[in-house]
Amino acid sequence: MVHQGKVQRWLIVFMLLAVNLPPLFLGSFPTGFALYFQLFISVLIVLALFIKAHVKVRRDNIVYRVEWWSVPLYYKTVYADEVRRIDFKRSNWTAKVAIVRVKKGIDLRFALFPDELYSELVQFAERNKVKIRKSKNYETVEKLDSNRLR
Repeated sequence: MVHQGKVQRWLIVFMLLAVNLPPLFLGSFPTGFALYFQLFISVLIVLALFIKAHVKVRRDNIVYRVEWWSVPLYYKTVYADEVRRIDFKRSNWTAKVAIVRVKKGIDLRFALFPDELYSELVQFAERNKVKIRKSKNYETVEKLDSNRLR
């Protein structure tokens, strides 16, 4: 199953407002290079609204894909023999984070994904004999989620 991460759009909108509102309140609009720079930054922020992250956990690999309007920006496949361990942590009160530690290269960090992804990562680790490390805070969040489902 393909899991799609949530993008914190409110943060991107806040950044857009932070770039464009001060000149309106101050009454001094940028000119020349400053105007072009402000427009460039504004366009980049608007384009960031359409970025999506997808993760697919298969039997022996994990596929991570970042897309912008279905145009791939980043694509990585990590096979089970490349994984050192999977760390599970808590990022805030109820959000889970999984970090796939690889032997060579950049680790994969999964935050703001559906809870099914984390259970699939545990199954992947057990099936392929990959080490799992869960923090005490993460175990607390798991207990809260299991109690919530009852």
